[in-house]
Amino acid sequence: MRKRPPEAMSVNRAHGGPLNLGIEPPGPMETVPLRLIEVLCPRMFAHCPICGDPATTEEHVPPQRLGGTRMTRTCARCNNSFGTLLEADLVDWFDEAWSTSSFQSDAIPGRRQTSRLLRRWTSDGQFVFLPEGRCDPAVGEILAAGGDVTLEVSPPDQNRCRLALLKSMYLGLCIKAGIPEGEPADRLRAELLAVRDAKRKADVPVSPIALGLTVLRHWGDPITEESVVLAELLPETGPVLGTLLAGRVFVSASSSWSEATTEPTERLVYQLRVGAPVSGEVATVHPEPPPKRARRRGHA
Repeated sequence: MRKRPPEAMSVNRAHGGPLNLGIEPPGPMETVPLRLIEVLCPRMFAHCPICGDPATTEEHVPPQRLGGTRMTRTCARCNNSFGTLLEADLVDWFDEAWSTSSFQSDAIPGRRQTSRLLRRWTSDGQFVFLPEGRCDPAVGEILAAGGDVTLEVSPPDQNRCRLALLKSMYLGLCIKAGIPEGEPADRLRAELLAVRDAKRKADVPVSPIALGLTVLRHWGDPITEESVVLAELLPETGPVLGTLLAGRVFVSASSSWSEATTEPTERLVYQLRVGAPVSGEVATVHPEPPPKRARRRGHA
């Protein structure tokens, strides 16, 4: 399993007291009671639940990068295509991250890129960016110089993210009750197969079923450590059956189908006013990074 990025941390500033950061966005949140019904156990199929071809590869539900485990089998084409076309958007949404970000200012010529920015929030609603992965060293110089800075980011695509959740929800229901036949399962599979056949991310078609799902995110530690749990939302309007993925994301088994459309996600541009640098030390990080392993030295 991948190392999880920090969701919360506390920084002891040299001047000004501690700075506490968290992944949960500020403002009012919708809270709905959730009832866990049944933990689902792995179930392997002879044929791919999505396309019907021989199932030859083990499938993580939800994706491993969200904390999923091997729960079933699909064909290699479905497994690989969905991972390539959809998974990055789902992981960025889950991690509150923006990909392919760039900074620009008059202090340093040209755009300077970071591979990924984690967005975290202070208790008073201010946001902080944490670079993850490769980062042009000049980004630090741009921020240290302060002044007017242009930030461009690529937010996760809503349609591709919802399609990734639709796939995991569908596989979860197959694990519970077997591969369904007839409508509405045929229409659902048709929309998933249209994704699989796309040549690139930009060609992934809009999915009315995926955009009509009820999706709720739980902030904080997982409700359960199980990969997939059959669960039920209990809003005032009536119960909604679905799956709880990785203990944090509820996805409904029903969809408010419509001729939904969505515009392609475009890069966002922010004009920032950066002040003087602030020094400090990281005091706590959650989740804690795994301990480093000692390396053994061999003898020739």
